[in-house]
Amino acid sequence: MKYRPSYPFHAILFICVLVFHYSCAKDSDLFTDYIIEENPEYISVIDLENALRIPSDFDWTNIPEGYENTVWEITGSFDLEEASIRLPEGVTLYFNGGELTNGTLTGSETLIASQGSSQVFDAISLTGTFENDYIMPYWFGAAMDGVTDDREAFVATLAHANTLGLKVLVEKDIFLDVEETGTKSIFLEDNTWIEGANDVNIIVNQILSPAFQGILADGITIKNVTFLYDNAYNASTDFTNSDRYANNTAIKNYMETYRNVVFESGVNAKTISATDFTAMFLFDASKNITFDGVNFVAKGDTADTFILMGIKFKEQYADNQTITSSGGTTDICRNVTLTNMVLDGVIMGIQGPVIGLAVDGLNSFRYSDVQTAQGTNIGWVNYTFPPPHLFYLNEDGSLDYDPSNISIRNVYDHGKYVGNSDVRGGGGYCNSLKLIGASNVYVDNYKSFRRDGLGDLGGITNGVFKNIYAESTIDIFNPTFGFTSLRFVGDLTNVTFENMTIKDNSEILERYPLDVTGGDYVTMDNVHVYVNELLHTPHGPFGISGSNNTILNSSLNIQNHTGTETYKAVVYHNNETLDNGANNHYEIEVNGWRDISDDPEGLSIRMLLQYASNTNDNYAKIIDTANGFTIEQESTVKQDAWTRTEEVELGSGTSQLLNLNIPRNLYVQRVNLTTLEALEDGLEVYLSTSGNSTSSNSWLTEISAITGSISKTFSSTTAHTSSQALYLVANDDFDNQGKILVELVLGRTTVGN
Repeated sequence: MKYRPSYPFHAILFICVLVFHYSCAKDSDLFTDYIIEENPEYISVIDLENALRIPSDFDWTNIPEGYENTVWEITGSFDLEEASIRLPEGVTLYFNGGELTNGTLTGSETLIASQGSSQVFDAISLTGTFENDYIMPYWFGAAMDGVTDDREAFVATLAHANTLGLKVLVEKDIFLDVEETGTKSIFLEDNTWIEGANDVNIIVNQILSPAFQGILADGITIKNVTFLYDNAYNASTDFTNSDRYANNTAIKNYMETYRNVVFESGVNAKTISATDFTAMFLFDASKNITFDGVNFVAKGDTADTFILMGIKFKEQYADNQTITSSGGTTDICRNVTLTNMVLDGVIMGIQGPVIGLAVDGLNSFRYSDVQTAQGTNIGWVNYTFPPPHLFYLNEDGSLDYDPSNISIRNVYDHGKYVGNSDVRGGGGYCNSLKLIGASNVYVDNYKSFRRDGLGDLGGITNGVFKNIYAESTIDIFNPTFGFTSLRFVGDLTNVTFENMTIKDNSEILERYPLDVTGGDYVTMDNVHVYVNELLHTPHGPFGISGSNNTILNSSLNIQNHTGTETYKAVVYHNNETLDNGANNHYEIEVNGWRDISDDPEGLSIRMLLQYASNTNDNYAKIIDTANGFTIEQESTVKQDAWTRTEEVELGSGTSQLLNLNIPRNLYVQRVNLTTLEALEDGLEVYLSTSGNSTSSNSWLTEISAITGSISKTFSSTTAHTSSQALYLVANDDFDNQGKILVELVLGRTTVGN
């Protein structure tokens, strides 16, 4: 803002163009200080001591000399009678209850200010240069009571702001009735700036047409305003072709009028789906868009009163061309910045293809899937509405365009679901983050508490996902749908996941909340998966089918494993990778795996890393902490190590059967024996595979007679073909004296999977 030169304080009036919670009449010194300190951009400094009060018979067509660089106080109503008035240089038009009507006013470094919030222009065209940073809707007739329809006055304000290169300031609640299919959308021109103050609400009611549209626009800024949605949709009535045609025709007419686009007969503007037009903001191939401190809030409490879509990015034909039946050159949205936003009561949040999206600071609260007030027609009639997400960025439209240069930081999706708790019978769900076909992606500090899960990722190239936390409840879905909290729907290339926790709160699960995926040069570092009861044991959740992939410092945590399926892999590769995968390196810890004692071969953790025919280098290690079981595979050679322990109190006799055994297909790698309580004097005790104390060829090792440890390592890797019992045998009666800790390390060596 350009201020007037300084004057003595007693001769200065601070004209308040921003209304606060208390009046300007209160303690003017204190209020002035507050305004200057907190909101200096919203005030004008005006010298009223030398102001010229414009008389009622003032001849606007013959302005006297000496009126330049002065303040004109306008208290009356003046009809300019369609005259074109050119103001002297440096005039301040101070409206103190006055008004100008019916004419054209050309400014020359002119400043507009008003006392109060009454209309000051009616049927006035403003041209020339004006010193204001902001103009106000009430200057052009807006009632701004939150009830009266102020759409026409708001559109007029935007038009004047566009002509003069000024910003629009909305300081009081304003209602814009835009609910009429294809006719009432407000089109945003290049360099549109809409800013709010006083926690203001812009109340809109659109359903089948956007409230605001930017068509091939360059430079749109929306700041510090809440868009309050006050309407209800009907999910039992499907979209019609006439709805789509009306909206697309409005875009076509706009492009022909303002964007120098010619459409041949029968050709229309580019569109994808009728649901595009349910967005509150629809941007067709627009660029340099900024939302800062903007909230999207549904006034209603039920899902049918929620905002259907917040922001939609869409492909469109570029300007300055003729569109033929074979098409034309198109583009998509570029360079969008969203900071410090709130979405509360929004079904589809931010959707579509975009190049250059920077999000920093977004809170999402209430969400839902589309449905009627009674909770029926989830997903709309015939599932017309796509499964909604907070972010849904994909290669929507031409295959030539993919989302790229995406940065999403500091997002908190509180996941407050509203409506029928059922899900779509035909599949599809409302997880938080969906990114498809995107490149150069950076996601940092993303939290999701949506019951539906964290997200869908697919076809990502050059991505970083770090500091991610998600809690879900995915048992709401039929497990045959294959939905997980983090689902991969396409291969990844050069993507890193770092410091990620995926936790599912379902009481019983039949799928892991983390999906296996495919791709090359993918890294997972410090990725942890948590489930409660695992009833079914699917393959996974770790495995990246491809080459040059790494998983480190990561874990699977199961509170209660009740699954009975055998030969299930925690590390899983598809057949192509088993045949040809190279340079994959995995290190994973599993906590809470089921007891494998009854069938250590079938119930134990398995890995599917590579076939014996694959000569490439790969490495994987899984530690099963609950069973003391470790699998380690280097290239084609896989080594299992199972540590089993038993504390034995000696009874009577010379032979005592242990609960421990050596299962078939395993061999003994090492025996550690610790005497916890001393044996009978002179007693010789051995660990044996035979209950016969004199069968020395079955003895594995002698046991220390006094407290202490003995270890023995075995070189043979020949597995037992049948299960072998274990005994403690002695040269004399145990005499109920002594306690021994037996630790048995068993091994299994195999080649390939």
